[in-house]
Amino acid sequence: MDLPVQKRIESLDTLVQTPEPAPSRTEKRAAKTRNKLLKAALDIFSEWGVDAATIDMITERADLGKGTFYRHFTDKYDIAGVLVEQAIDHLLGLLRQGEPQPSRSLEDVLEHFLNAHYAFFRHHQDEFILLFQGRLLLKLERQATDRLEAPFARYLEEIEIQLVPYLGQKKVDLVRIRRLACAVAGFVFGFFSFAMIGMEPQDIADSIKPLRQSFVKSLTLFLTQ
Repeated sequence: MDLPVQKRIESLDTLVQTPEPAPSRTEKRAAKTRNKLLKAALDIFSEWGVDAATIDMITERADLGKGTFYRHFTDKYDIAGVLVEQAIDHLLGLLRQGEPQPSRSLEDVLEHFLNAHYAFFRHHQDEFILLFQGRLLLKLERQATDRLEAPFARYLEEIEIQLVPYLGQKKVDLVRIRRLACAVAGFVFGFFSFAMIGMEPQDIADSIKPLRQSFVKSLTLFLTQ
């Protein structure tokens, strides 16, 4: 075959994407077992907290042996880290939905933050509890260094990224923005954790409205003064 023609054929071959092979029966079974462990762990962590939970509790809830657990995770903090990553991904997805346009005000984007967190509370309560128990409020201002703290750092960075376009010509140092992000997280997680004790969703929405308005105005002043 003529060499230039062969090269053209080889170039075309590289453009053709080879489809991913279908997972084998063993891989499907392993994925199903892993998801079963994750579901059981989320239930246990939301009921008992990460510190009080044990691997025995998780495997008993999943109806699986401890050996099976250790084939998928190294310890309870390993599986907690996976769950926290998933929860943060869900929360970030809500934060990125319907983001206000730059022509809108800083108060609008802060309202958007609170609405996204409210939706997260409504639709992912177990993950909400997990994040609150994941020492979020204790370590928000630290640099993320371990597997439980790193996802929270991604969460704070997203808040910072979304805030910057709404600050106009005023330059605010990143430490100030991070403190504001901590305030947003503290308000939302603190209020909703308290509200979960015997309050209906509509009652929560009604009671938080005046508090949210005052909170947004305070944050706006904090950033603009």
